[in-house]
Amino acid sequence: MILKKKGFFTSINPGVKIQSLTIENGVAKVDFDEQLEFHVGGSCRVAAIRAQIRETLKQFPTVDNVIISIDGRTEDILQP
Repeated sequence: MILKKKGFFTSINPGVKIQSLTIENGVAKVDFDEQLEFHVGGSCRVAAIRAQIRETLKQFPTVDNVIISIDGRTEDILQP
């Protein structure tokens, strides 16, 4: 993988799919499939996943805030 050779890595499991992404009034709402939660174990990894998603989306000038969901759920997701 080219990114790995350049020193980049991901905390997100392979095979994770984005089910929907909308950006409205500066808020990006991104909904993932259940794969995002598989084998995340540990608060550091959960924080890294959240940060990776948030900071990737916030690099776009139309995004100020990010709401992450899994199969439409925003509560009790990505728990260590």
